Amino acid sequence: MKADILLVDGYNVIFAWPELKRLSKQSLSHARSRLRHILQNYGMFKGYYVILVFDGKYAGMAPAEEEVSPDFLEVYTAEGVTADSYIEKAVFIRKNSFRNIYVCTSDHAEQNQILGSGGLRISARELLRQVERAKLDERRHYRHTHTGDSVRVERNEFGRLIEGTKAAEGWETMRLNGKKRENKE
Repeated sequence: MKADILLVDGYNVIFAWPELKRLSKQSLSHARSRLRHILQNYGMFKGYYVILVFDGKYAGMAPAEEEVSPDFLEVYTAEGVTADSYIEKAVFIRKNSFRNIYVCTSDHAEQNQILGSGGLRISARELLRQVERAKLDERRHYRHTHTGDSVRVERNEFGRLIEGTKAAEGWETMRLNGKKRENKE
C-alpha cells in the first residue's frame, strides 16, 4: 500500500489560485503547464502520487492519460465526462491502495461525495497554502542539507587573499602540496 494520493480538479484550481487565474487569461495551456509543474514539485516533496484531472471539453484535446513521471498522472477526460466524475471513480478504485486519498476541489457537492467515498477533501485555497508551506519547508531543508554552497563561498574568499600576479603560483603550490599529501597516504 502506497502512502498517499492527491487527486486535483485542474480547472477548479486554476480559476481559484490568483497566479494561475491571471495566467489563464493569457493562455489556458500555460496555466495548465504551470499547475502541472507546481504539483509535480509538491507531490515529490510530500511523497504523494498525484493525479491532475482536466475536463476534456475545455482543453480542446482528445481524452488522454499521460504518466508524466512514475508518481504523476495527468488526465484529460472525454467530452461528456467531467473531472468530478473521473475523480469520484478514481477515489473508489484506489481507496484500498493508498493510506490517504486527498481530493482537491472547491465544488461543495463533489467534496461531500468524496467524503462519502472515503476520501479527504482539500479546497483549492487550502492546497495553495499547503503548497506555499511546502516550498518554505523545502528551502529550509535544502539550506540545511547542502553544505557545498558554503564551500564555494569559502573558496572564493580564499582566492582573494592571494595577491595579483602571485595567484597562479600560489594555486600551483597548493595543488602540488595536495598531491604530495595524497601520495604519502
